[in-house]
Amino acid sequence: MYIKSQELSFKKALPTGMKPDFAQTIKEVKTALGINEGLSLLKLDTASFPANIGQDTGVGKLNSQKAIDLIKFLTFYTGTKAVKIFPFGQQTKSWGHYYCPYNKTAMTIGEENINLFNLLNKEKYGDILKEEDIKSLRVRSSGSINYENELGVTEYYPILQPLRKAFDNFKNHLSTPELEQKFEDFKQKKYVKEYYPRLALYPYLKDKEPDLFKNFRTSKEKQEKFIQYQEKYKDEIEFFKFRQFIADKEHFEAKEKLNSEGIKLFGDCLIGFSNQEFWAHPDAFVEGGGVGWSLPALNDKKLLCKKSLANKVFNDKISFYLEHFDGIRFDVGWWYAYTRVETKDGVKERDMKHKVFDFIEKRAKEIKGKDFDTRNLIYEMDGFSHLYHWNTMKPLENVKNIVSVLTTEYENDYGNHGAGWGHPEFLLKNGFSQDEFIIGTNNHDGENLRILAESKSKENRQKRADSISVLAKVLNIPAKVLEDSKEFVKAKFAQLYTTKNQFLFYVDVLGAKNIIDNHTVNPKNYRMRLNDNFESQYHTSLQNGNGFNIMESLKLVLKSRRLDENYPDLYQKVCYYADYLREPGAKTEAEANIAVQ
Repeated sequence: MYIKSQELSFKKALPTGMKPDFAQTIKEVKTALGINEGLSLLKLDTASFPANIGQDTGVGKLNSQKAIDLIKFLTFYTGTKAVKIFPFGQQTKSWGHYYCPYNKTAMTIGEENINLFNLLNKEKYGDILKEEDIKSLRVRSSGSINYENELGVTEYYPILQPLRKAFDNFKNHLSTPELEQKFEDFKQKKYVKEYYPRLALYPYLKDKEPDLFKNFRTSKEKQEKFIQYQEKYKDEIEFFKFRQFIADKEHFEAKEKLNSEGIKLFGDCLIGFSNQEFWAHPDAFVEGGGVGWSLPALNDKKLLCKKSLANKVFNDKISFYLEHFDGIRFDVGWWYAYTRVETKDGVKERDMKHKVFDFIEKRAKEIKGKDFDTRNLIYEMDGFSHLYHWNTMKPLENVKNIVSVLTTEYENDYGNHGAGWGHPEFLLKNGFSQDEFIIGTNNHDGENLRILAESKSKENRQKRADSISVLAKVLNIPAKVLEDSKEFVKAKFAQLYTTKNQFLFYVDVLGAKNIIDNHTVNPKNYRMRLNDNFESQYHTSLQNGNGFNIMESLKLVLKSRRLDENYPDLYQKVCYYADYLREPGAKTEAEANIAVQ
């Protein structure tokens, strides 16, 4: 039996006074469900963030008040305590205005992550930049990320012009003494000293000296030549380090703000490396080999050999992410269990057992401390056959005792060999523990939930039918009810709370239909931009039944498990909030506060 919408005395976004009880209700329901100690993660693209008023340069910034407000807002309404951002390295190619976070650098931070307007703060930065130096980059906010405005289409980014101005002023001691000391301290970091001089030289030597670092450790001639190039381009190397210093400072300031709000920041450790990283350390990679997607592959034969360059580069990459984030999502996580290298001679796979996962966990505890919870290391396993024994559908030993990132985009109830990638109940029944997976409705490179729910394509109709057969059983909802697209969306969200760990994608949370990545070199990919009125956008999506209403999800799960009978007062409160958020009314907290005065 479903509870009908109550007659509410006022229908609006939550006013400030109701928010503590709302948050407490979510906590109590998760406790009743036995999932309160799990990881609940919100997946975001920082480039899509809106900008502070008058400070839009085309790409969103993590270190802006508008971004922090957005994250606080969305984590509150989704009941999450952690956010994961896309890879944040330097964009190496545009491939005809195609910007993809997953072909960035692995060991640097992209300059587009720098909020230039923060450099106007004289107390922190002195007089290294003036507002007139940024004018040329200021644009009018739009519904699409404008990468070209900041990054152009080559390594010579437009954003480097104001950063060069800031650097010149910094060299002329127009900054604060504290900033100068912090820069000197930054330059002592291992990855800065060992990697950044080479990477800084890439634009100047990639064509002239394509093999400068090949067999570098055994060539005295090349070592001497490198010293000469460092002297010749010392100002460019210093400028490169300065940009990374500013980006690094911006990143940690934003992370500190989020951590102070009780929000963890997860990074996305991309599987690949950039062209400049391959050029700078060619002996660490398989010559002519790749992991796929036109990305170079580390030498997997020597990946765990302590004296090898491949091991050093891999170790330093993992360390870089561990130092910058509270947790990591590993892109193409199955590669760490079964390395797969493509060459002109074909594809070769290597069974790595559990050794790479153990290596990463050991490094995490060395950097984060022995008490670091390795459940904050999660590996993308979705859509790959190395997850199960196909004859039994039991998880392979290689992927035991790690957290696998999975989705419910493909699921059905047909039995072992037709079971798609499963759903929470399927995973638990077939040998996974609650701590061995985190599940969401889809990944960034899958179709979002609204498209899955509303599309009339043959493939999506089949996906819906498969999911409905599962959802009807798991949530005890009549299949006919789930044929309605909005009821289908509610149930797909609810399914995530039948298990301990779940992640949410911001596109689904907002009830949007934007495709982020359709796995083609398409200039429309990774372009979704949020407007300033994200509160209104979210509450509109709830009121029209497309967005993520966490109380709707918790209500369905409580009902399916008959916990509405065990916790009647709690259940009634969940129903109240579910209806409250769905009914038409005020769409911002400020409007709601006025309404209750």
